[in-house]
Amino acid sequence: MKICRFEEAESFQTPEGLMTPLFAYDNVAITHLKVPAGLQVKPHAYPGDGILILTAGSIKLLGREITDLKAGDLAFIPGETELGLESHEDSEAIILSVPSRYSNVEEFRERLRCIFSGQKEQG
Repeated sequence: MKICRFEEAESFQTPEGLMTPLFAYDNVAITHLKVPAGLQVKPHAYPGDGILILTAGSIKLLGREITDLKAGDLAFIPGETELGLESHEDSEAIILSVPSRYSNVEEFRERLRCIFSGQKEQG
């Protein structure tokens, strides 16, 4: 069994919000995302499927369709789907990435350190 604790996880300020990788293994990566009010993210895509579970606030997903999500909503996002995001209030989500692109959470965090060096935050 593997236990992951939010308060011990390293967070990274990214264009999509404050990203905290919680767990990664060959089959799945789990990330906590804090999205600040006013954030707008241009459409982009990831290679693998994703599941976004909004746990607080509300966001707007911008793709072929515009979809409003509120706390408690879940969105399945197939791989290679071009999608943007708008947030009009502070929001939080858990994201499951399937399959994971990382064999463990430290590899995931190291990748983010390389991409966002100098923008790293604790907490």
